[in-house]
Amino acid sequence: MNNNDTKQLPLLFSQWRVNRGKGLKTSSPSLILDKWNTIINGRLNPLNTNDDLLAAEAVQLVINESEDDQQTIRSMLIEDLIEKPNVMDKEQYVKVNQTLLIRILDKLFAYSQTRPLNENILLLYNTISQHLQSTLDFIEDFFSNYFDRNEKVPEPYISFAKENIKKQVKHLKHIVSKQDGTDTFLTSLVLDSIQHLLLDESIVITYSRLSYHKMLVNELLSQKVIQSPHSIIEALYYLNYNEDNFITYEYEWLKELTAELPTNQEKIAALRFEQKKINQLPLKPNCFYNPNMPTLREQINGWIDEEVKFLENVQLPEKVADKLNENEDKIHTSLSVAKLAVLLRLLVIDKIIINRTVASMLRVAAKIFTTLQKDDISFGSLETKYHAPDKATINAVKDMLFKWINILGKL
Repeated sequence: MNNNDTKQLPLLFSQWRVNRGKGLKTSSPSLILDKWNTIINGRLNPLNTNDDLLAAEAVQLVINESEDDQQTIRSMLIEDLIEKPNVMDKEQYVKVNQTLLIRILDKLFAYSQTRPLNENILLLYNTISQHLQSTLDFIEDFFSNYFDRNEKVPEPYISFAKENIKKQVKHLKHIVSKQDGTDTFLTSLVLDSIQHLLLDESIVITYSRLSYHKMLVNELLSQKVIQSPHSIIEALYYLNYNEDNFITYEYEWLKELTAELPTNQEKIAALRFEQKKINQLPLKPNCFYNPNMPTLREQINGWIDEEVKFLENVQLPEKVADKLNENEDKIHTSLSVAKLAVLLRLLVIDKIIINRTVASMLRVAAKIFTTLQKDDISFGSLETKYHAPDKATINAVKDMLFKWINILGKL
């Protein structure tokens, strides 16, 4: 490329330069973006001959123009929005420029994926993309009230965000695999929905959807959440995780909760107690996994209300317990509640007990076992000692296991 070609390159942009006279606007952000859209469709299209852009000097001229326009657009956006008193006008103005920026960014991203590609051209694509993305970020940050969060995220940003989320999911899986007593079904259910977003190319990833998934992963990675399945469920309610599979999971848990209770009154009491706990959980305002469905709390409350109404109005066959033989239906032990809890936890960790939820298993254990001191074990006491065994009990169980080894040798 000779010097004359290089000198003439700025002339390609001269017809688009911004000139603001005394109070007279001769351009706008959308016109500048339309300029770049035309240039990108034409001279910067990799299908066209770009011999005049192969030199570093020529590329730098285009980059300089892009950088100047970036600053100009920012100034124009501020001035123009101040002059628009109507909220709808502001929203429409931001939406037009937001859509143009996303469309151009998608085009440049597609161009950058074509091979083979000259290094100078690739540098040009990446630098212009950075300028455009910076402008889009500026609009999102400074005019967030008018920013359309239902608009799709530009492809280069999606690619970057997906890689970050993949790393976080991998880290989360590693943490979960190292923990005892984790509800693997629940964690897999949530992680699968995140993986679906990352892998399914047919999903349109909007700003709101991407923001929600980033928030979800960050919440699950927080120290207070990963400690127990109960904390995970609280986090999912906090973020209104109204995903179909999780709602089904909650329905099944409520069915399981009441299945073993002998009377309708006890079933109703258990459901209302769970409902009270759910309604007292904190919620993040204006947060949702699926904006087209009722909130998680609304759906679970609706299910509980219908189930209670049914139990109140329909006479179901009651389980009649023989009070005289009730004590004979239990397994009597000489253990303390604390030792029983540790032994049950060992069986769960070693996957000998494989119930889907620990709480339901402990509830059944509290009903069928007795201890040396009590014929009726408190579920709350058993659950507390299961999740937080004290050192003295652990040492006592160790001695018991060594004793069992000796007994096994004599069998």
